[in-house]
Amino acid sequence: MPSQELQPSDYRMRKLIGTLGLSLPIILPIVKWEFLSSISHYYYATLSSLLFIIILSAFGLFLISYKGYVKDTETEQVSDDFLTNIGGFAALIVVFIPTICYGSASVTIDNLCVSENYPLFGHNNTTLSTIHLVSAGMFILCMGWISKYKFTRGKKALHNKIYKHCGNVVFISVALLITGLVLEKFDINFIINEYYVYIFETIAVFAFGTSWLVKGEAIENFTDFKNRMLN
Repeated sequence: MPSQELQPSDYRMRKLIGTLGLSLPIILPIVKWEFLSSISHYYYATLSSLLFIIILSAFGLFLISYKGYVKDTETEQVSDDFLTNIGGFAALIVVFIPTICYGSASVTIDNLCVSENYPLFGHNNTTLSTIHLVSAGMFILCMGWISKYKFTRGKKALHNKIYKHCGNVVFISVALLITGLVLEKFDINFIINEYYVYIFETIAVFAFGTSWLVKGEAIENFTDFKNRMLN
């Protein structure tokens, strides 16, 4: 692919997306002070709900705004812009169509579900929950695809290995997550019990968050900062 110049804002956007990815699974349980069965269930906790909406909305808007490289018509079938738009809109759907209230592994949220005092767009509708789940899957898979097949067009061999490994981790995490959901449908206990969705979501989000940070040259920025401090 021919070399293309990126604006400083592109690198900042990458670092922002990466930072959001790494912070999301950490901030929510700290604020709630409780692990839930999935990241999406933090929508139903008071303060973590606000952070969930803000972070996921920022994710969506940043991805839609991000253009990346112009598509090389000779070697590429799908552009960066198309993939980030799909991922961005999927992230926004995750916000506006939250997961089902029940199944959070939290007594507090279970009581809220029984009272049907849902926050904002909260619900107990299985159809809406399926839309949410599919959208979340599309969002994560787009991030994995970008990491493995788009970011690896650069000339830095070490960075390309990181992107490929991050993409593979995303795909494996999604595959294990789907396996767990299928086993659950057949009432077969999964190895990691009620928290397997949160665990695999977190692994996937950490992976693509790392990939975006590296692509945003966060390593180079840190190295430059360290050198300036030492000199």
